[in-house]
Amino acid sequence: MKHFAFACCVVHVFCLTAVGQLVLGPGESWSYAFSSLSRTGSVSAFVENPNGAFTLTVDGTTFQSGDQVLYEMFEDSESDAPICSGIMTSIPPSTATCESAGSWQDLQGVVRLTMLSGSLSVTGLTLRVVKPGVSLSSYDVYVSTFVPIRSPRLSAVRNGDKLAISWPQGGISGFDLQTATNLSGPIMWQNVTNGIFPLGTNYYSINDIAGPSQFFRLRQRR
Repeated sequence: MKHFAFACCVVHVFCLTAVGQLVLGPGESWSYAFSSLSRTGSVSAFVENPNGAFTLTVDGTTFQSGDQVLYEMFEDSESDAPICSGIMTSIPPSTATCESAGSWQDLQGVVRLTMLSGSLSVTGLTLRVVKPGVSLSSYDVYVSTFVPIRSPRLSAVRNGDKLAISWPQGGISGFDLQTATNLSGPIMWQNVTNGIFPLGTNYYSINDIAGPSQFFRLRQRR
């Protein structure tokens, strides 16, 4: 039997159709999986060791007394134990950083935010990896900074050996439709190469059904 799953970032069924600044309500989670980062420079090997890190920035005006947001980073997938975590319980500062030595050296990983109580707006996320390069005296630095936003919910309809993936148009842009064959270990997400076309109020992508399982997600472009 073939299986199909649909993901907003990594698999979460609470994905909303509204797109805009990421607002987390009580009990809500948001996660982001990345599979590549761009090299931005280098750092002396005598100053910093190989590591992976991310920095969360929130809108201080939305943070109220009693608000708590859990932030976590994972090496490969959310099914693993987090390699770094913390809870933001007060501001200032309006930022929090998670760092793990020797992590994300393959330039892929996952971060997750969970609102334990209250609600707030997330205004920025920075992913950073320091890893060995060709130089013996310095390490390469890879960074991506972006504003997290909600991605829309995916829907699917099967017709024979074809699967039509759809999601609402309404002001939505800046996402790539991706597919993977499993959600365990290092996840090899790949952009869907079939054309994406608008029809009515939705976007559509028609895909061949192949293999015992297929997973789909919309990934925010950086």
